[in-house]
Amino acid sequence: MFELDFFDKETEDLLEEHVLTTLTSEDVFRIFGFHLEGDCTDVSPEQLEQIEQITGKSFTSNGRDIFICEVQD
Repeated sequence: MFELDFFDKETEDLLEEHVLTTLTSEDVFRIFGFHLEGDCTDVSPEQLEQIEQITGKSFTSNGRDIFICEVQD
């Protein structure tokens, strides 16, 4: 399972967390080019757009640093 974390760029405070139940390991590999294997990585605007297309959700990214993490169920 994967989680998107949104942090304020200035304060670095956690603003939002979204669990992505429909995103698969294969999706993550296709988007990022590697498996997270329990780790986190930065998400670019282009990668966020791909995640939105797969999940059918829309996220606000302005003024935010975004990370995706693989989490245990």
